[in-house]
Amino acid sequence: MALLALDIGNTRLKWALFDDTNAGSALPSILSRGAMFLAEVDQLVEREGFAHSKPSRVIGSHVAGIASREKIERQFAAIGVGVRWMGATEQACGVTNGYVDPTRLGTDRWAALIAAKARNLAPCVVVSAGTALTVDQLDEHGNFLGGAIVAGYHAMLGGLAGNTAALSVDAGDWAAQPKNTRDALATGAIDAMVGAILRGRDRLLRSLRERGVSQTPRIVLTGGSAYRLLEHIEGEAVLVDALALEGVYWLGRNP
Repeated sequence: MALLALDIGNTRLKWALFDDTNAGSALPSILSRGAMFLAEVDQLVEREGFAHSKPSRVIGSHVAGIASREKIERQFAAIGVGVRWMGATEQACGVTNGYVDPTRLGTDRWAALIAAKARNLAPCVVVSAGTALTVDQLDEHGNFLGGAIVAGYHAMLGGLAGNTAALSVDAGDWAAQPKNTRDALATGAIDAMVGAILRGRDRLLRSLRERGVSQTPRIVLTGGSAYRLLEHIEGEAVLVDALALEGVYWLGRNP
């Protein structure tokens, strides 16, 4: 039996097929995984062969529009498999949602927090670096204290290119002392993202110390641009490629 987890983001759909029989494992076993752009989601079942190797269940997180969700539902309905979409709640899988309205928290952020807790990484700052950069604080008890949303790497560059004369979205490489515009763009975007992450970590650290907690929070990185950030993070940081998908898995196992 296999559980198919879907994570529909702002630009891409990510999926992972998990072993649905290994209930006692601390870490879910990923059988296969992949990704595609949202413009291609109507080809998901055919391209990935899910009609021939049907998952026993399909569980999804989505932050995109309803059109992508409906395309997914139609494809799986055609092969006799329903899709269950997860939403953020007040509490699940040992995590308590601190949002004023818990249902308004993005399901991708909620799933990533769930997975970080399941991996015993709390207290930590959960950072998802995709179209947007989210920096979410999770304390030692699994309480989500709040988080920040910042433009992601490509969104920052696109905003500059669209609003500044003679600048291109074509960025170079990070440099300690950039000496050309392309490298200056890359350096500025990465430094801004790292700054948001470290400020989030410092706020969580301050909160822990005020309560007499001696642990130092980790930084947990995930998302398509996470690799750009890892080498620039001071302190303990860990990169987890499929964090949100793991969280979708746990939400599917513990509805």
